Amino acid sequence: MIEPAERPVTHRPGRIGRVARALTFGLTNTEAAAAALAGFLLRGGIVVLALPGVILPSVIGIAGVTGVDAISIAGQPTPWLLTLIALAVGVAIVWLAVASLVSSVLDVWLIQMDLDSRGGTAGRHLALPPGSLLLRIAAIRMVGLVPLAIALAWAATRIFNATYAELTTPTNLTAPLALRVVLAAGDAVAVVAVVWLATETIAAIATRREMLAGRGVLRSIGGGAAQIVRRPISTLVTVVVSYATSAVAIGLALIGTSTAFEWCRIAARNQEPIAIKLGIGDFGTVRDFRPVIFALAAVAFALAWAAALALSAVTSAWRSAAFTNEVADALAAGHSPAGGTQLSGLGLSGAAAERSGD
Repeated sequence: MIEPAERPVTHRPGRIGRVARALTFGLTNTEAAAAALAGFLLRGGIVVLALPGVILPSVIGIAGVTGVDAISIAGQPTPWLLTLIALAVGVAIVWLAVASLVSSVLDVWLIQMDLDSRGGTAGRHLALPPGSLLLRIAAIRMVGLVPLAIALAWAATRIFNATYAELTTPTNLTAPLALRVVLAAGDAVAVVAVVWLATETIAAIATRREMLAGRGVLRSIGGGAAQIVRRPISTLVTVVVSYATSAVAIGLALIGTSTAFEWCRIAARNQEPIAIKLGIGDFGTVRDFRPVIFALAAVAFALAWAAALALSAVTSAWRSAAFTNEVADALAAGHSPAGGTQLSGLGLSGAAAERSGD
């Protein structure tokens, strides 16, 4: 259990107050934004932000790389493809384990910075958290991935079949392959999205309950699920506001980076000279300005990426603080002086019992 700042507050803010305080934390604390951005990128955010710069291979390109080794004549994956998928899964598991440990450190620091900002001790040195705490937090995150892995395993067959069908008999050549696959296997993608959102919410709440109360992995996970049941409205508001804001921010970031990347592609592929005359009177020359146009497009792409990272940092810090506020308020609301869990200094002191939909 981490030690909060020792500055009790006499009242607990309402839902609007908690959202406003989380937004203020995300906008004003640059260290928290940097830590939140690192955690977001480690957990897969870098893949999402890099999507506009990924050029999917064509069917001919895929066939040229895999040859006849990937799919049999009957349309089934070959042992070679299954081995490749198994290796990819193994690499993903190792990455998730390492990312969970590093992200656990960032989670502790983010929560500590949020508590310090309310307790009047903002800016104090943040030490490396105890190894036992990091292992418990990482275990909570890994347990939360189990339902997601089951959902992905169930959806993999439908996604594979949709991909194979679109590669062999495409339904619409004007739409990107990824979009056609998502539309063809919409139910599988929806199930994975719902399971991910549910497990991510429970894991986020359980992580903070473990940090603030130190009740163990299983009890923290059970307490996270129970908190959602006891406080459905408050939890739903936190989830909708925080994740919807992140989704809008990432969407804007993807639009900006994809547009700038397309400018770079157009500028690089342009074969027609862009002649511009420079000089005064007889002292003039004609220059091809294609390199200048490409340089300007590259600068726009870099600025779009910087803006995308800044938006992701602020919204990630805001989302972390929003969940911290929600969990701290729930713990303070259900705390009694004889309960044994000292929560003074969280900025959410109070002895009132938790109310459904609070």
